[in-house]
Amino acid sequence: MDRDRDMATGQDRDLQRRLADAFDATVTAGEGGVGIAAPVEAGYIDTIATNLRNATITGASEPAHAPSPPAAVTCFLPDLLADMKSSPLADLLKPLAPRLDWYQIFDQGYAPESLSNGMMAGQLIGGRGLLRSVEQYFGLFLVAPQITYPLHQHAALEIYCVLSGEIFIRHGREKQAMHITAGGHSVTPPYQVHEVQTGDSACLMAYSWTGELVGENWWWEEQTDGSWDRICWRRMSDSSWELAEREKLDDREITRANDR
Repeated sequence: MDRDRDMATGQDRDLQRRLADAFDATVTAGEGGVGIAAPVEAGYIDTIATNLRNATITGASEPAHAPSPPAAVTCFLPDLLADMKSSPLADLLKPLAPRLDWYQIFDQGYAPESLSNGMMAGQLIGGRGLLRSVEQYFGLFLVAPQITYPLHQHAALEIYCVLSGEIFIRHGREKQAMHITAGGHSVTPPYQVHEVQTGDSACLMAYSWTGELVGENWWWEEQTDGSWDRICWRRMSDSSWELAEREKLDDREITRANDR
């Protein structure tokens, strides 16, 4: 039977505090990330850290029996955890990872099968997290080898903290990809268009979404005539994404996406 509560207990708040402390010790007090100027990044990280610590937790849910994880989680998670580089955040998350309700982020209605089957998330804080919240998403993101999460943008402020493996993140259509290994992180500002790729190995990251959590996720797709479309995915109540609409990419959105 699921454990559901209308209000957070002291144990729930203690886990939230320990997550915030570990984030502060690993990211806030650590070396800077890649991709944006240090003073700008510091402000974003402070926003993430503050919200992680202060977000309202409305309850908790943990099944008595762990759900069967998707195939990619079964295949890659054990080795990723075994190879995880030690840090305050990694050390806290490692024993929690098998307890999460891992799920496939995108279905196969539009996304390629390899992409759908190659990107999995498990929330610690969020709509389906160990701690329930509508003010903050925080969890683990597993990406299988040879996956390209195409150029996309969203209103939420995002951070990826690589725990095991490596990732390549590109901010903009013409920008060079940034190589991030275990212990590193990258902040993506709101609406910044970005692409995520893995190489020959899987990658496990901690992620956080702060700000507008239920807004659209817009994928950018180049057309055969050289123009670009935006494909809209809307977040569902279970935190997965459903294909919604398509529109032409215009100059206003290119500017907002910091892609000039």
